[in-house]
Amino acid sequence: MNAALRSAKAHVFVDNLAVPQLHPDDEHHLLKVLRVREADAVSVSDGLGNWLLASLTRSGELVGQTDVVHESAPPYAIGVAFAPVKGEKPEVIVQKLTELGVDDIVPLTATRYAVVRWDESRADRQHQRLVKVAREAAMQSRRVWLPRVRVGTTLDAVIAEGVAFAEPGGAPITAAHRMIAIGPEGGFAPDELERSRERVSLGESILRAETAAIVAGTLMAACRRESR
Repeated sequence: MNAALRSAKAHVFVDNLAVPQLHPDDEHHLLKVLRVREADAVSVSDGLGNWLLASLTRSGELVGQTDVVHESAPPYAIGVAFAPVKGEKPEVIVQKLTELGVDDIVPLTATRYAVVRWDESRADRQHQRLVKVAREAAMQSRRVWLPRVRVGTTLDAVIAEGVAFAEPGGAPITAAHRMIAIGPEGGFAPDELERSRERVSLGESILRAETAAIVAGTLMAACRRESR
């Protein structure tokens, strides 16, 4: 990570670096929670790899202090698809996958053994909430490339993309694995497993669904770093 990004007082996303304007929630967070002052450097990104350093006026305006820097995207994208889980666990999964550097975060609609059912009537609201969680996690971890958080996606769709299923007894994860699917607590059904192109292992332990998603992201991110 660039030293200036790491040392900035805060990191925020804006829609346009040419005319950087804070979202109201971000303005409150910077001025009232982090208590950013005019002398503090704030890193500002458009979420597409571009960023600059700016100062923040007392009125909440960003004033650019450096030229725009472009950070190249990772050599390839990595993704994790996960079956519906209870309560606030989807938010935890999205938060941690974002912090780990996962690029494609895919909440699945219900798989055969999933206890939680996908609620189509709340899909848009759920998606917007997860996008917000990812954005906040990217700010905390100083990412300049925002991850893609998909709307609830079917297992059929990710199978068509060549996803590998996380399953006990599978092969070790390598740099060749670009997306891994995590089943519910009861695992994938036999007919779902029959359709998997490949199965990968997350270790010897039986993991909770949310832990498995985070472990998959961790292992793929580590393989990507080692492959550079």
